Amino acid sequence: MRKRIAARVAGLYLVVMMVAAPALAQVAVPTPKALELARALADRVNADDLMQQVLGATVQPLTFNLKAANPGREADVDALFERTLLPDFRKAMAPVIDGYAQAYAARFTEAELSAILAFYDSPAGAKMLKEMPGVQQRGRARAQAVLPQALGPVLGNFVTACKGKGLVVPQG
Repeated sequence: MRKRIAARVAGLYLVVMMVAAPALAQVAVPTPKALELARALADRVNADDLMQQVLGATVQPLTFNLKAANPGREADVDALFERTLLPDFRKAMAPVIDGYAQAYAARFTEAELSAILAFYDSPAGAKMLKEMPGVQQRGRARAQAVLPQALGPVLGNFVTACKGKGLVVPQG
């Protein structure tokens, strides 16, 4: 479970960075091989887990309520979920999952994608995926505790330097 969360976080981080900073990268049309590698990367970082997360957040309450409203027919609800809803949901989510692959392929060369996949296959990469959620959680907690005190003097010094240069510093 932790590996899936770590992979999802790592994958989402990469996608967010690629989407948030398009001006930083020259985007080329990905080759078919790059798309193939990018799909493998999306699988490796469990892009499908995003679908499972969305499914759990949106559909799980529906099935829970259906089962509660239809006591004794829980198996029917489960069967409908497996045979009807889940296949349709996977089909509807396919463009999202493909979006991960497109984003990876647009930003990374074939060689880079191969290297990333090799890293995730290595013991260090597997450990990173496993440990990343805890590392990020601890890092955010520490940053939230330290940043206000650390940035106060930095901003104060900057304001003083601005005033020293005769700049008007807006209040607020």
